[in-house]
Amino acid sequence: MGPSDKFTRRMQVLRSFSPSAPITNRTLFAGRIEQMNTLISVAYQRGQHAVIYGERGVGKTSLAKVMKEVLDSGSWASYHTCASNDTFGSIWRSILRTCRMSDKKMAVGFTGSPRFHKGSLEDLLPSGDEPSPNDVRLALEVLADGLPESVIFIDEFDRPSDPMVSSLFADTIKILSDQSVAVTVVLVGVADTIDELIAEHASVQRALVQIQMPRMTNQELLEIIRQGMKSASLRVQSKFAARVVELSQGLPHYTHLLSQHAALHVLAEDRVMVANGDFEVAVSNSLTNVSQTVREKYHRSTFSNRENLYQEVLLACALAEKDEMGTFGAPDVRDQLSLVAGKRYEIQAFANHLTNFSAADGPRGGILLKRGTQRRFRYRFIDPLLPPYVLMKGTSEGRIRIPERPS
Repeated sequence: MGPSDKFTRRMQVLRSFSPSAPITNRTLFAGRIEQMNTLISVAYQRGQHAVIYGERGVGKTSLAKVMKEVLDSGSWASYHTCASNDTFGSIWRSILRTCRMSDKKMAVGFTGSPRFHKGSLEDLLPSGDEPSPNDVRLALEVLADGLPESVIFIDEFDRPSDPMVSSLFADTIKILSDQSVAVTVVLVGVADTIDELIAEHASVQRALVQIQMPRMTNQELLEIIRQGMKSASLRVQSKFAARVVELSQGLPHYTHLLSQHAALHVLAEDRVMVANGDFEVAVSNSLTNVSQTVREKYHRSTFSNRENLYQEVLLACALAEKDEMGTFGAPDVRDQLSLVAGKRYEIQAFANHLTNFSAADGPRGGILLKRGTQRRFRYRFIDPLLPPYVLMKGTSEGRIRIPERPS
């Protein structure tokens, strides 16, 4: 394989696996058929709007980006990503600025010729003042007059710090639904934001279809691997794919990350088969590409100048059997800690570790959320992206081996 061929194949790998940015190409998007069908149904039913919600890292933005591409082929679709300093008005001004319009107006006097006014739908909002939900509705009615269907995706809806954003959007969605305006608004955010939106405005529930994004199934993650490797003209052993799926814990980010680094390693060795033995190399090469925030959390929660069990306990938490809510108890940690450390530990030996991980402040706090009563506490990782990283660290340090469980 010549240098130019290697360069081309490397480009194929980088296009096929995208751990750092959302997938925007429908041909590289895997799974989520149920959610896609629901969004299409919402888009073509006047008066209905939608909210996509779920944990960080489950692919909400990728779904929204791909659905914009899908809907753009037969309708008009727009996409806005919120910033922390956004207001209700700044969000809508940004969206409506992309909608061009042209009006023919008569000139003053009997002999004047008609003239054309060109601008955007943003011009219909009051200048200098924050628009009201009805101001937005009037502008969207103009948009709806010229198009069969329009869909507006508003991503990172949980980011704006202005407390009025949620309330004003709820009012807007209700007004658009009541007036049967042929424009669909799709909000994308975390679950807590959606609960707040609906709790404060119960009347909006009938107009808002809730689309939960659960963690991906093993089969969906396998589809990401197989589809990506095929796109990069590579083959993959089932044992390697099974281990990537096991470590990913339903989060596509890690599936893309590990698959990308494995594929790049295979190309560097002039091979076309990604084998089971490439898994450890992929983990090692992927560690520095995980979010800096996640890496800092791990370091802060486990670092010490003296010998301690913090690394082992955190690894045991990541390995612990979880219930349907993603929570685990101290007995679950005890069982895994004994395997990780190679000796039996009782709960009292690491109870303080769990308490420190669950503290609201302190150097090791903010890692776990603790709920329940004494002796029956349940724990859950606050950041869903942290446990797979903990498993990667454990794998790279030889503390654990991710099994090839059948998927």
